[in-house]
Parts: sequence; structure tokens; C-alpha cells
Amino acid sequence: MQEFNYQKIAITLICTVLGFVLPLSFLWILAAANVLTVGIIHGSNDLYILSKAVKTSKKLPFGYLFGSYVLFVLVMIFALYRISHWALLLFVLVSAYHFGEQQWHKSYIVNSIKLYLFYAAYGMFLFALLFYTHLDLTIQIIFDIAAITITPQFFILLLIVSFVFSFVLLILNFRKLKNQLLFQLVALLALIFLFSQTSLLWSFSVYFVLWHSFPSLKEQAEELFPKSKKPIQSYIRLALPYWILAMIGFGVALLLYIDNIDSLLSIFFSFLAAITLPHVFVIFKMRQKN
Repeated sequence: MQEFNYQKIAITLICTVLGFVLPLSFLWILAAANVLTVGIIHGSNDLYILSKAVKTSKKLPFGYLFGSYVLFVLVMIFALYRISHWALLLFVLVSAYHFGEQQWHKSYIVNSIKLYLFYAAYGMFLFALLFYTHLDLTIQIIFDIAAITITPQFFILLLIVSFVFSFVLLILNFRKLKNQLLFQLVALLALIFLFSQTSLLWSFSVYFVLWHSFPSLKEQAEELFPKSKKPIQSYIRLALPYWILAMIGFGVALLLYIDNIDSLLSIFFSFLAAITLPHVFVIFKMRQKN
């Protein structure tokens, strides 16, 4: 894994260069394809993981879990439509924790509040970096989704505050995190280079797929198929029907908004928001069980 970690840094730098040399339209297609394949597949087996992670006096029927999960997603879609500013805020806060946790998950210790807070602060710092390096488009997307206008000064403040909180919490968790510091510093420099030099969608897709989705997929595959010689292949086979359902849902959303093609990027991020919250809960339960 240590070898793969440093390979991720090299791949990030290569992707940054690709962001310079490839046509923007091609990068959009490649980014969307990456997120809609690896990015979505890494959350497609949530129901099976949940069935193993949730402790109950009797085994819950799979249909009950499926219905609950779909209802959760539908509630999030409704919230994005009716109370979009609050739903968007919840998505960012929960995703910040989730991304920070995945970035530093080797230090995971159950019931360590200080560590939970560090994950959330560091994930928010990464979000703030991504937002700040793509201010105009970020402001436009937030306006399209939530009909509110955020000033550039807000993102500057968010970047500073999240950095300060991350640094303070890093000091408080130093003994648990010190073995990762060198790697994470180099990784952060590579991500800053990526974010600052490439488009929003390309930056997000590289981080989301390479730094979050694939490591999470690998971890989940080993959880679901501990005895398999090829756990990732087994995971993908199991996930395929649910990934197809997710793609059908995304296709329906596109058809509904086909007359508003200028908001395509907003629809894309809204779709991710709707399926992210239940996934974060599932991964949290899985790690808590372990």
C-alpha cells in the first residue's frame, strides 16, 4: 500500500500535465466517465456492507435495507429541490468528514472525537482549496443548486479557518498521525498543483477517483470478500446491477433537465450529493464494526 500511495502522487502529477495538453472537451468526457464508473461503483455495494455492519437481534431482510436506502436517497433529492441551501451545506459537511477520513484512515480509532474532528477539518480544507482555486465556477454551481450567491471572501475565510483547525487538530492528534506526515505533505503539494492548474471537473475527478474512490473500493472489497483471491473483481460483479440502476437515475435526471443544458455541471454534482450521504453512513458503520 505504501508503494501504491506514492504511485498516486506520480499519477496526480501526470494528470495535472494532461490537464494542460488535452482539449477541455475531452477532459470533461474523461472526468465524467471516471466519476460515473469508479466513483459510483465504489458506493454501489453499500447495502451488502450495511447488512454485515448493522448489529440487530435478528437479520434484517435485504429488501428492507434496499427500501430504506432508496428512501434515504429520495429524501436527499427532495431536500436538494426544496431546501437546497441546507441540503447542500449538509452534503459539504458530511463529505468533508468522509474525504478526510479516507485520506488518513490508517489512523482510524473508534470513539476518538479529536480524530473525527481532524478528519472533518482536513476534508473541509481540501474542499476549500478546490473551491478557492475555481472561485467563479464554484460560485455559479452553488447559485444554480441553491439560488444563493457566495462571495469570494467567504471562500478565502473558509480556507484560512479550515487550515487553522486542521493544524491545531493535527497537533492534538500528533502521536496517531506522525507516521503519515511526510507522505501527506507531499500529497497535499501534489493536490495543490492539480487544483490550481486544471479545471474544476478534472481536478475533482482525479481527487475523487484516485484518492478517494479506488482506495475505498479496495477496502470495501476486502471487507466483503476476505477469502477471495480477486476481491476487487468480485466486488465489481456484485456492484454492477446497482451501478446500472444509479446510471438510469442519472439518465432520467438529464432528460428532465435537457432544456437547461447550461446547468449540466450543477446536475452532475447534485446527483453525487444525493447518493453520498447514505454511503458515508455505511462506511462509518463498517469501520466502527471493525
